[in-house]
This record gives sequence, structure tokens and C-alpha cells, in this order.
Amino acid sequence: MRPNRMLSCGIIVCIVGMFASQPSYAADYAAAADLAQLESAVADALLERREAVRIEYTGDGRELAGRIRDVIMRALRRDDYTYYIMDSYFYSIRPLDGRSHVRLTLNWRETPEQTAEVDRQVRDVLERLITPGMNDHQRVKAIHDWIVLRLAYDAGLSRYTAYEALRTGKGVCQAYALLAYKMLTAAGIPARIVEGTVSEGDHAWNLVRVDGRWYHLDVTWDDPVPDRAGVVSYEYYLKTDDEMRRDHAWTRDYPRADTPYRAAVAAAEKSDPERAGFYESLKASLGWKWLQPEHTAATADDPRRRIGEALASGADGFKVRYLRGDAVRGDLRRAMEEAEAAGVREFEASIAPFGDDGSVLPEVTWIRR
Repeated sequence: MRPNRMLSCGIIVCIVGMFASQPSYAADYAAAADLAQLESAVADALLERREAVRIEYTGDGRELAGRIRDVIMRALRRDDYTYYIMDSYFYSIRPLDGRSHVRLTLNWRETPEQTAEVDRQVRDVLERLITPGMNDHQRVKAIHDWIVLRLAYDAGLSRYTAYEALRTGKGVCQAYALLAYKMLTAAGIPARIVEGTVSEGDHAWNLVRVDGRWYHLDVTWDDPVPDRAGVVSYEYYLKTDDEMRRDHAWTRDYPRADTPYRAAVAAAEKSDPERAGFYESLKASLGWKWLQPEHTAATADDPRRRIGEALASGADGFKVRYLRGDAVRGDLRRAMEEAEAAGVREFEASIAPFGDDGSVLPEVTWIRR
């Protein structure tokens, strides 16, 4: 069973009216004559990671009171990283001499100094990880694999930022998504942070654009729990909307992901034969060879036949995609009973799920008498 992959979004507290006790502010107000200018002024303050902002608004005060929350949210949504490290904000509006004085208090999960440290570490890692001439496919895989191997899921559900993930090696889904966003965008790959739900509750993952097409990328769920050193999963690697909807739902509108990644890789192989070795390795990592007929077993008799062929060739085991996932244990047991009679002393079998059609990947090894 998967642990609860927690997502923590900003807690928004709004105050409208006369000022109460306030922290110290910069001496000067920013100026805004309409809601578009107000949004830009707020967005600038957010990117500067300010904790307090004052804006003198000369537009319609009634319109301002009714729409300020929407304005602030649009400013936050301009940058996914900023939005998901915001802890909470407070605002107040005071009419004065035909103008409106707007004050914002911003509370952050990650300080400017911590974000600067994230940026520094991301630069250092990418200098080693990304080489000149790498294409989108190579950069995304390198970053995905590095994060999975570098981090472990935080079962204590207390580390939400990329900074905490890099400092401790642990994080919840929000930390994984934030770090992936930083690394992908720094490497020139357009990316988004997706906010949604899974069966365990709220969840976050990424959308990435590869060769002009968008795909879902859930680095958190590609990291085994409990953590297994050196093991990277690709079950949630560059998926379409339809593939992702099996167990993910999203709560906002995002770019459509409607092109199967296999089609994109096939097209890339034809147009870029110099990277044939990479694409073969990629397909092996993604398990696509198991979709080929020679690596697929479909009937109850197939395990017995495959084991017989492996024994005859001198092999010490076999692995195959088996379409009868619900019957695999019984079918393997009967096949191995025959193999024991043919000279197998003992055997071990592991069974992993594969895809969403009920298939499994049984792997059987044995010791001969």
C-alpha cells in the first residue's frame, strides 16, 4: 500500500478593513491604477520574496474589494515554484483620500537564502549531469533518475520544500515536485507543478514538455517506498492524461497530455539515428521490450514451455510478461512441479505488476540438482 503522499498548499487568510498591528514596511508604496497593474506589483513582490508589501491603488475601490483575492491568486500562479513555497498571506485595504492603501503580509516555507542554496545546488548538479548536445529525452531521464536516487520519501510528512529535500535527502510529494520543477526548468525543459488527488489524499507531481508535447511525470511515485538503493521505477514516467487518470486526478486546468510517449520515442528514433543506443537503453528502462510478442506469454501452458526452453538452453531462469496475471501463481506452481521432476532442485519466483491490463512480470530462477 502506498503511504500518504502529502501535499501542502498555502493557507490563505484574508483581512479587509482598517489596519491592525502591522510589521514594518518599506518607506515607499508601489503604485497601481488598475487591477492589471496591481497584479504585476504583487507578482514582482512575490518574485523578490518580500514579506511585506504596500501598494497605493487609485482605481475603483469597490472593484478592488471584490476582486483582490483573485488578483493575488493570479499573481501567485505566474510561477509554480513561488506558489508552492507560499505558506500563507494576509491582506488589508484602507480607503484614504479617494485612494486605497493595500497591505500584504507574506509568509514563506522557504527563505530567499534557502532558495538561493537550492539554485546553487541545482546548477552544480546539472553541470555534472547534463552534457552539451543532450536532447529533451536525455535531459528529462537524467533528472528523473537523479532525483529518485538522491531522495527518499519522508514518511514523517514534515519536509515540503526543495531545500529540505536537498538538505536531508527526504521530502514529501511537494518537495519532489518542487525540486523536479527547479531542475527541469534550469535544464531548459518547460515544466509545471500539478495539484491533484490520489486515493490516499492530496498529491503533487509535474507536467513536462518533451519535443513540444506535454507529459505527466510523478517522480515521487517512481521512488520505491521503502527506499531501495539504486532502484528507479518508471511506472509514472511521461504519461498521457488517460494513462494518469487510472489513479490520479487533477483539480485545475493544465496543458493536455494526449500523445503516447512510445509514439514520440519512435518518431525520435527515426529522426535521430545517432542516438540509437540511448533510445534502446530508454526502452529497456521503461520495460517496453515486454510488450513484444517474443517476451509475452498468454496461455496457461506458456510457463511450462518457457521453463522447458530455458532448461534446455542451460539458463538458470526466465522472465516474461504474462497476460494471465490473476492466475500466475497457480500456473507457475504447476510448471515448476514439472521442472522439479526434470532436475530442478529449488527455485525462487518474484512477480511484479505491469501496465494496467492485468499483466504481470514473473521472474523465476532455479538451482539444478
